[in-house]
Amino acid sequence: MRVLSVLGVSSLFGLVLSSPARRYQKLPSTAPRYPKKSYSKGFMLVVNVTDPATDFDPPIHNSYITSFHTGAGQGLVGIVDANGRVFYQNGTDKEVREHRSNIISDGGTPMAPQGFQLTQDEYDETISAATLNFGPGSAGVFISSYPEPYAYLVPETFIACDEKLPYYGGRKAITIKRSTATVEDGGFSYHNIPDECIAVRLIPQCTELGGCPKDATSSHQYAIHSGCYDDVASIKWQIYASE
Repeated sequence: MRVLSVLGVSSLFGLVLSSPARRYQKLPSTAPRYPKKSYSKGFMLVVNVTDPATDFDPPIHNSYITSFHTGAGQGLVGIVDANGRVFYQNGTDKEVREHRSNIISDGGTPMAPQGFQLTQDEYDETISAATLNFGPGSAGVFISSYPEPYAYLVPETFIACDEKLPYYGGRKAITIKRSTATVEDGGFSYHNIPDECIAVRLIPQCTELGGCPKDATSSHQYAIHSGCYDDVASIKWQIYASE
């Protein structure tokens, strides 16, 4: 009886081990997924409309960042359907660690650095115009990095605004600005997005950063490798939003 009991248990144990359901059962994954990032010194900035229902007509989702000339060495940051400006993130290791790097795009003849700059509106302290002017631009404008899993331009929130441009005789165009949230009574956050504007995120798309001509005042000595995506328009963001 004792031997039979042992054999019975052994047989049952063998059946458990050989059960396909037990051997090959795959537990559901709860780990979040994110779009694959690459790294490049050069990148373009692609407009991502965070709420598709708010997009303009015609839509600006997946358009590119460029600049509208407004004077000698000055320009407003705006959008274009294709062939956006090439940018690079510039800074020493210390500046990068302290989030004091800046965003540069080369331009002009001879080639010179044009910095991405945020300038507070004189009438609304919650709004800053984004400009691209000759010079270093605003320190503290950079591409997000670890531990943030997504790559995008900070500080947010960036907004796209349909407005008239005095320099072009009142012609309307889409420009980029930054809106600063405020905390209202009761602790509620208000994003301060004007009626003519919508919230956007500026996503880096990897591209080649060319060299500098001999007569250039630009230098890529401190251009750093930034997180970026190979093809922003092909990313299905809804796959990741719910995870």
